[in-house]
Amino acid sequence: MKKKIYIGVIVIILLFASYFYWQNRYVEFRPVILAEENYSPQLIFFDNDLYKFAEPNEISPNYYKNIKFVLDRSGQPYIEKNGIIYVRNHYLNDMNLMWNYTTRSTNPTWFKLKREMDSINGDHESKEKLDSIIKGFIH
Repeated sequence: MKKKIYIGVIVIILLFASYFYWQNRYVEFRPVILAEENYSPQLIFFDNDLYKFAEPNEISPNYYKNIKFVLDRSGQPYIEKNGIIYVRNHYLNDMNLMWNYTTRSTNPTWFKLKREMDSINGDHESKEKLDSIIKGFIH
């Protein structure tokens, strides 16, 4: 009887450990866009149905230059290896959050707002970095 209990406990521990590993492993960050440009309201059971992973030609070149700044500013843990950004799997599964980061990295208004906040707070290092990012949108 004790043997069955030990086996059951070990199986449960292994299941939890594998689930924890699966959710916290780092996977490649991919930009997310709306699935349909002309969205019409409908009954949606899952928020992720509204989004899709973008192909490289569907996203602005500014995205690839600015995404690290957006992730740093948002407090998102990530790893960069060989120019590729990796985020935890459970964050990548939240398509709404990933779409938010993708939109921020291609939106000059967001960067201007952050620059204004930094100038008010006296953070001159970030202000200079933001100035260079904002100039990249103009050209």
